[in-house]
Amino acid sequence: MTAKWVIDAVKLGELHDVPAKLVYLNDRSQRLVSMPLVMFVLRSHDRTVIVDTGGPADEEQIRRMIPFGYTVKPEERLAHVLARLGVKADDVDLVVNTHLHWDHCSNNDAFCNAEILVQRAELEYAAAPRSEHLRAYGVHDAAVPPFERCLERVRPLDGASKIGPGLEVLPLPGHSPGSQGVRVDTGEGTFVITGDCVDTFDNWTNEGADLPRPSGRFTDLSALRTSLAHLKSTGWTPLPSHDHAVVKKATFGY
Repeated sequence: MTAKWVIDAVKLGELHDVPAKLVYLNDRSQRLVSMPLVMFVLRSHDRTVIVDTGGPADEEQIRRMIPFGYTVKPEERLAHVLARLGVKADDVDLVVNTHLHWDHCSNNDAFCNAEILVQRAELEYAAAPRSEHLRAYGVHDAAVPPFERCLERVRPLDGASKIGPGLEVLPLPGHSPGSQGVRVDTGEGTFVITGDCVDTFDNWTNEGADLPRPSGRFTDLSALRTSLAHLKSTGWTPLPSHDHAVVKKATFGY
């Protein structure tokens, strides 16, 4: 019998004044948007799995790395979020990072008993990214990048992998070389946590076009388009990584 998961999407801070062209490919509007940082908490029976762990609570640290605003309200700090959900970090035995940009893995070390799943291609690229991607991986000054803090607990994956009943990791390269998503079976259908393959529902719907609109941030645009086409073909419901509507609804499945 397939496990049925419940997904809680929680906000761990917010980026402000982000140029829309970074979220929507070829956007020429000059507008600025805000982007929540989302952690997904998956629960089935007595098991809890975390997908992405958000950014740090140290706002000044991040402001040194990015050219736009970043805030974390007290109620958005990891300890408060977990307490509200009734989750103890020490009880979590599995974390999946959709990729290793700082806003998706900065709290990995809080889950000290968890194995961490990352695509091998992502680990290899994060170790030596192109110069224009250094900040995205948290590489600056003499600071240890967030993804390096827990490498001893990382299990590299090579492609798709079933990680539990009703849970599967699938490669979605393009935003970064080793981006991945997580397929989740719930009582109201199958969802896929997309990582930054899909930033927002507006990317996904793309004003009614046949295929979603790519993000403006990528390492390989062709690969990103292929990943989006694959997701569209599955019929699964996407859960984008930076959409306010996701954290507003908050709970998916039953």
